[in-house]
Amino acid sequence: MKHRILLFDTILDGHHPDYLLYAVEYFSGRQDVEIVVVSGEKFRTDVESRRIADQLVWGSNVIFAGIPMDQITRLHAMNIYRRSFVEWNLMLDYASAHQATHALFMYFDYFPLAAWLGKRSPIPVSGISFRTDFFEDATGFYPLLKKWLLGRALQSGQIHSLFCLVQSLVPTIRSIAGPARVEPLSDPIKSYAISFDVREAFRVKHGIPSDKKVYLNFGFLDERKGIEVFLKACGQLPPSEHAHMCLVLAGPIAPEYLPQIQAAIARVPSLQVITLFGYLPAQEVQICFELADVVLMLYQGHTGMSSVLVRGAMAGKAMLGTELGVIGELIRARGLGRVVDATDSLAVGNVLQLIQTEGLQVDAEACQKVAAENSIQTFGDTIARCIES
Repeated sequence: MKHRILLFDTILDGHHPDYLLYAVEYFSGRQDVEIVVVSGEKFRTDVESRRIADQLVWGSNVIFAGIPMDQITRLHAMNIYRRSFVEWNLMLDYASAHQATHALFMYFDYFPLAAWLGKRSPIPVSGISFRTDFFEDATGFYPLLKKWLLGRALQSGQIHSLFCLVQSLVPTIRSIAGPARVEPLSDPIKSYAISFDVREAFRVKHGIPSDKKVYLNFGFLDERKGIEVFLKACGQLPPSEHAHMCLVLAGPIAPEYLPQIQAAIARVPSLQVITLFGYLPAQEVQICFELADVVLMLYQGHTGMSSVLVRGAMAGKAMLGTELGVIGELIRARGLGRVVDATDSLAVGNVLQLIQTEGLQVDAEACQKVAAENSIQTFGDTIARCIES
């Protein structure tokens, strides 16, 4: 009997669709495995556009099972504790309906409570951990609670494997995991061969300057991305300095957040800001990084990993990021750029002034190593090896 692996994720924004796509791309070439993709109906529409744009060919072993979008809306309106149980049960229903032999939560961080106290799963369940925000010496009520709760979930016998994007925490999590396997997982990014002419055509089309220092803020553009902090920091610089700077905002933006960003941009009228709002094909995303001088990761309160860091490393670009969590740790440890208190516009402004006058160095060899560690093949091999064992 073939393995039939159910991939489950109801989050459709940010980088979540990318991880589903990478898993589908990897397993679609494995005819000894069947994949059931359970996500919002919108994902199937979006993924078909991505498949065509990226010229992907998938095997007949991929099955899409769409969750109605109104149901997704109701799920996301619940408090996280109730949602944990409701989505866990929803996964079990789809697993039963499609006769899955293994279920993989593409975002496990919401489900330790249900994994511990919820309905028993008749099949092995694994998950990807994105936002493990405690460390070995965790202190404070919530970090300790999260660590304790994750330990309970892993010791419950419900979880087969936990894949950790925060690779440095694997030893700590293994110490509380009981029978569950805990494995480091690469943060995969697909790379494309893009010619100079194509890259320059994109630059000209969007007016991205070649004689200014280009700062890129990429991803789902919301409050956590630190855009307003960056703009406020720019406002503290002499207007003459703005003549040598350009901010590129690239990615989808929530309609309700757009007026807030437009107002923040208007407060720094001498700064060139290029807005590439909405979905960008994967090749154009890569071009954005290749044209940038500095990649911004001024996350507000986010302590987990970010695919933006991997994209920046693949392009060999210097990074300005939050001093907190995994991003701060990797930038410091790997020599990928500079970290700062991302909530403090004055501190960010001081760093920007230094970057404008002195530049920002990056370890090219370290960038290449980070890129090599994060491939779709490595990502898929790790998951397949554990699930099929």
